[in-house]
Amino acid sequence: MLDLLNPLTTYRGDLRYLRFTQDVACLSSDVVGSPMCVRGDRLNGKWRVETADPTEDSKMPAIGILISKSTPTVGVVQLFGPVIDIYTGLDLTVRSYMVGNAGITKVPPSPGGGGYAWVQHIGKPVASDILFLAGDLLMLKRK
Repeated sequence: MLDLLNPLTTYRGDLRYLRFTQDVACLSSDVVGSPMCVRGDRLNGKWRVETADPTEDSKMPAIGILISKSTPTVGVVQLFGPVIDIYTGLDLTVRSYMVGNAGITKVPPSPGGGGYAWVQHIGKPVASDILFLAGDLLMLKRK
């Protein structure tokens, strides 16, 4: 058997190469724990994001959860994996949480003024305080 001398020769699908978080340029009104969507091209190497809204086409899909802010307009979005120390009281009996009108929700969002809402499953609770993000960007339109 051969020993791995250079870790860079490891298969690239390895867990070590997955990006779990991303530095972002957010809005001062964005709150930690909110599902976030892309709002424009990068700014100084940071993705430009804002809080997702299932009643507006331009504010969906959510790409992840805002997990921290270092300034009012600079933060970190978690894209994949367990979101820890953000939520409490998650219901483990729920199949998945969705992007709601005000954060994450157990039920599909209510249609807005346009008569519809996008339904996107964002994560599965694996503990009362841990939401696992699967990175799913698929959405359904609810009328």
